[in-house]
Amino acid sequence: MSGVRPNTFKVVQLNAENLFLYLDDAPLGDLKKMQEKEWQRLSNSTVANKSLVKTLWLAESILDMNADIVCLNEVGGLESLENFTRIFLDNHYVPHLLEGNSDRGIDVGFLVRKDFPHRLELKTNKDRPIQFLYPHERQGDLLDKKPMRASHYFSRDCAELHVFKKDSLDPSLVILLVHLKSKLDPEGIDPQGKERRRAELNTLMQIYREVREQWKAPVIVTGDFNGCARRDQLADEFKEMTNTDLQSVTEIAGLDTEQSSTQVQFTRQGQMNHLQIDYIFISPDLKPYLIPQGVEIYRYRSDLKVTLPMPRTLEQRTYLPSDHYPVVATFQNFLSE
Repeated sequence: MSGVRPNTFKVVQLNAENLFLYLDDAPLGDLKKMQEKEWQRLSNSTVANKSLVKTLWLAESILDMNADIVCLNEVGGLESLENFTRIFLDNHYVPHLLEGNSDRGIDVGFLVRKDFPHRLELKTNKDRPIQFLYPHERQGDLLDKKPMRASHYFSRDCAELHVFKKDSLDPSLVILLVHLKSKLDPEGIDPQGKERRRAELNTLMQIYREVREQWKAPVIVTGDFNGCARRDQLADEFKEMTNTDLQSVTEIAGLDTEQSSTQVQFTRQGQMNHLQIDYIFISPDLKPYLIPQGVEIYRYRSDLKVTLPMPRTLEQRTYLPSDHYPVVATFQNFLSE
């Protein structure tokens, strides 16, 4: 890991795309020389591990960014995050993860630098109702006389990481990390998952307000929003954000749409769309500390450390270590002793 500027604090948001790392046997020898079939044979899980090449590349990218805190989506539980930290990150980071509500085992979690000097507490909001029912559920199951469900919950979680300086009883920073409902709608009850995602976003904003009221501390809201939350292109389901004082670091830094893109999507006709669906939002009291030049969408590097161009085909995107690009935000003289 390269050196960092004095008195800086760097946060990264990254959807790691199916970071499943279940190992029944410890890998031996040089991982870079191991074949994919050998790698997969180390696990008896019914869920395939993330490919070895992609996992190695993802780890190299995280070490290259050298953040203090990495906020992750699509992690296959604490076991996967612990294996990732121990085997691929040489224990430079400490994993923090509480299991959420995902029906396919993709959780949100944190990697915190091993030498991070502040105390941490992790909370979950997975049991918090989002005050949402699908239309057919609002009538209850009259045929079977089942009681009507009260509400759904976050599709994954809204994890709260509280950062405490020295012996303080109040946090000096709170990070809210989410992975909002995707656009998948296999049952055909919520086109593109829009209404469920709206309810999750509204609950996230309520949690933000409560945290601000309770702690009076700066707050970072980050994660995979699965939709456009830029103020200048705000999707309808995110309109509640306009009633808050949150600002996106990429907008503060003046990055345009393509520069802010965290995912390239392709239509069936092969049309390419640059989208930002991953965000780091900050409360106003963090803005004076933000270094605009320290805000970027990290682009993956080659073996020769050359920044690769954005993919122009689905096949090129599939080659990358994740189908999402990381968001990076650097702060000066914040949380310094």
